[in-house]
Amino acid sequence: MFRHLAILAFLLVTPMNARAAANDDAALTNGKVRIAEENGDNGYRVPKTAAYSVIRDKMMKRQVLEEYVKFLSPMRLAKTLWVYVDECDGGAGASPYYSPGDRSMVMCYQFMKMIEDRAAFITQIEAKNPKQFPMRVTRDGFIAGVFAGVILHETGHALFDNLSVPIFGREEDAADEISTFVALQFQPQVADLVVSAYADIGETFSNPPTEAPDTKAADYPKDKTDQCFADPFCAFADVHGAWGQRFYNTLCIMYGANPNHYAFLRTGGWLPADRDCPGEYAQIRHAFATTIYPFIEADLMAKVQARQWFIPREQK
Repeated sequence: MFRHLAILAFLLVTPMNARAAANDDAALTNGKVRIAEENGDNGYRVPKTAAYSVIRDKMMKRQVLEEYVKFLSPMRLAKTLWVYVDECDGGAGASPYYSPGDRSMVMCYQFMKMIEDRAAFITQIEAKNPKQFPMRVTRDGFIAGVFAGVILHETGHALFDNLSVPIFGREEDAADEISTFVALQFQPQVADLVVSAYADIGETFSNPPTEAPDTKAADYPKDKTDQCFADPFCAFADVHGAWGQRFYNTLCIMYGANPNHYAFLRTGGWLPADRDCPGEYAQIRHAFATTIYPFIEADLMAKVQARQWFIPREQK
């Protein structure tokens, strides 16, 4: 254990340009993380809804599945994790999920469409009121960052299951924490992109109302996920935390990881002065080092950390 902690500490403080070469993709392989192909679709299922065909083409061009397999190459998993993209059940609000029954990570075309629509919305809001969000994002950066943050969240669920990680509290909270923590282990440009977008998605969704909605009203949402957001019983009783709380929890982990880099979160009034965010971050880091890190190949992790995961237009 002490050797694992020592290596982890080294990786988290060593400058990126002192680590393994970023373009060593050949080494980023893992037989336990595999794309679930079906009828020659390369893991990108043909959607039932024609409108998602464009999204499928974009995801194939961006090679999201192939990139995900490389990203998880350092993990020594107990059982094979399968990954694919599909038009998921749940309507327009369907989100990526981990299925423990068949140990599959499923990415959803609907979610990518939702992020693209939300990106236009959030950039308009930021243009009108820059102070509404702690960090500015571009359209492409928001899409890439939110997708990465959510996939990291679902990866947390997959690792908890695959490695039999014991969890105190709600698993959804733990998945949020591991998503933010892992993103913060990368070079600042990558970390800022993911954590800022992941935080902002929580800020753009409204917190639940205090009264039950009128289900017969003309503006009552058709999507089941949106219906839950509009219903205080469903939203507050859900396994996920309220969006507002998830937003501030993410900011706290960010600040706790690097108080100097994210000092504006404290000085700008985004966090209460008496919240011990460095202590919360240390708690998450200890949990990760104890339960997840022993199953990571340190040399491959260095290559993953050094690799450029986002294309230029996503980083602007």
